[in-house]
Amino acid sequence: MTSAVDLVIFGATGDLARRKILPSLGRLVSREGMSLRVIGAGRSHKSTAEFRDMVNEAGGNKGLASTAEWVQLDYAEPATFAPLSELLTGSPCVIFYMATPPETFSDILAALVHSGLANKVDATRRIVVEKPLGHDLASAHKLNAQLAEAFDEEQTFRIDHYLAKDTVQNVLALRFSNSLFEPVWNRTLVETILITVAEAEGIGQRAGYYDQTGAVRDIIQNHVLQLLALITMEPPTTFDAEYVRRAKRAALRAMSPIDPSSAVRGQYEGYLEENGVDPDSRRETYVAARVAIENWRWDGVPIFVRTGKSLARRVTEVVIKLRDAPMLRIGGRRQRGIPTLIVIRIQPDEGISLRIGAKRPGTRFEMVPAGMRLDYAKLTKAALPDAYENVLSEVLAGGHSAFPGAEEIELSWEIVDPLIEAWEADGHPEVYPTGSWGPRAADDLVEDGGGGRWIVSGDEPGTG
Repeated sequence: MTSAVDLVIFGATGDLARRKILPSLGRLVSREGMSLRVIGAGRSHKSTAEFRDMVNEAGGNKGLASTAEWVQLDYAEPATFAPLSELLTGSPCVIFYMATPPETFSDILAALVHSGLANKVDATRRIVVEKPLGHDLASAHKLNAQLAEAFDEEQTFRIDHYLAKDTVQNVLALRFSNSLFEPVWNRTLVETILITVAEAEGIGQRAGYYDQTGAVRDIIQNHVLQLLALITMEPPTTFDAEYVRRAKRAALRAMSPIDPSSAVRGQYEGYLEENGVDPDSRRETYVAARVAIENWRWDGVPIFVRTGKSLARRVTEVVIKLRDAPMLRIGGRRQRGIPTLIVIRIQPDEGISLRIGAKRPGTRFEMVPAGMRLDYAKLTKAALPDAYENVLSEVLAGGHSAFPGAEEIELSWEIVDPLIEAWEADGHPEVYPTGSWGPRAADDLVEDGGGGRWIVSGDEPGTG
């Protein structure tokens, strides 16, 4: 990018900016040589010199830090935005990034409109909104309406950083550019789909956010349903952003609201003792659920999703189990079946593997699991870019392929709202040991629902 850009980060001193946004910006500026000025905006009493030190420390880029500016303002007081407006006068491109708690979004949007900083007809004015996008369907609809009043949809970027991961984007290439896979990608040959988003860590210092949010809102409503939409959607006419969004919207519309009787919630042992957690909290740190897709391609296929904290290990992956081939008989003896698995590993060790049956070397004809694997990192000599680098690069370029649209967000809330309402009205999560794979009831959910059992690559012979 050759033109100068002013990136205004509301909440620039927060954890997200320090850990993700500023480091990614530092690497982007170093690699692309773009002209970019970071403007921190928030309620903290901070000098520009102090903010520049923070940008240098977090971003690791002295050039980026040398031009940074700090503006103190009150999100709820539009008059305090005047110094920011003055600083942005004459800027050829301005991006507003809301790296703040969701409860501040409405005030910031109102202040941008009141101060004249929002310009709905100027494509060089853009707004970036971090998840969670709403607390439920009603609040998401309200937020989308407020965004639409201030900015055009083409100016609006709703971040789901999972969509910016190279491996997630590679799902499109895997499905639609390989004739090997598309013919089997349907109810005729797919027996079940399993999605796991597991974290080994607990909530850490995020109790203030997490105890009000929980696993359904934090992961299922956004990351998991977006990933499932990419896995199950129909082929888009082109890979242009709007056509991919249309295909995802159709997939989400076909997903039935999650039935609470087909879901399991858990809370890791020790959660109630975490600093900042309500001692009587019923908030879930684990969820497993069956998702039904009612369309021609997937009708009747058991689909299970799960996510949780303090689990056995960190892994995000999709396992697509194909229907078993007819059993082989050798010497009159029936051979045990070797399930065929397509595994898409999002993190860590990004890649795609195919688990098949093969003959064990030797004189006897004996079937054993075997695997073929694409190690995604080996496709390039450069390090795989961080998801936030991809996100920010696309925002700066004005592209939308890694961002969900307004209707996708609301459709996702329609799917999870009945589950959230039921759990918040009654009952308690099942406590599960830290370092496990969650509540035992989650295993029963898959077995009773026709999915067999949960599968994680590395635990399966031939998939690690």
